[in-house]
Amino acid sequence: MPKGLSGSKFIFVGNDICLDFINTQVIRRGRLVDLIGDFSDLVNWLAEAGVLDSVQARTALRRWNDNSQGERTLERARELRVVLRDTVERIANGKSVGQSAIDEINNLLRNRVGYTQLVRVKRGVERQFNLELNEPIQLITPIAESAGDLLCYSDFSLIKKCENPNCVLYFYDVSKNHARRWCSMNICGNRIKVAAYYRRHQL
Repeated sequence: MPKGLSGSKFIFVGNDICLDFINTQVIRRGRLVDLIGDFSDLVNWLAEAGVLDSVQARTALRRWNDNSQGERTLERARELRVVLRDTVERIANGKSVGQSAIDEINNLLRNRVGYTQLVRVKRGVERQFNLELNEPIQLITPIAESAGDLLCYSDFSLIKKCENPNCVLYFYDVSKNHARRWCSMNICGNRIKVAAYYRRHQL
């Protein structure tokens, strides 16, 4: 089961950090709901997304929760989310990426501070970037990094919106035949199938 579908209010079905960040706005009972209501929600999402470890999350909350720096960072994160949503919506509709999106990502990447090191994983060794947190704006630079990678290296035809017209979630389709239609079978797929079945048997 994808992260966020059990024991958390966040939903991780995008197969990409920046898409999952866009998906922190969801439709519930016909209304758009923001799952990131305050700075602590932002930090908790970053931790659940694997951007921050537990020590970094606690440090960020201790330094910047309930103060003006945290509030400004939350507002900047929300501004980034608007830009990213507009960008992936354009991509999903076959349109080009706007220069304003590139500028916003570049502005955030200038704040990226840290170092890369090698770490052991099950399949061998991989490179891992260690984020340094000197300023709260650095919390959201990994989202900008993810967005940059998406724009530079992804297959745009695989950036999709859930086919449920009442859903606003996006995902990167890594399914075998690239035939994924729903954000998640648990969230929308089964619901749509049941509704279609009911309609067929009412005719």
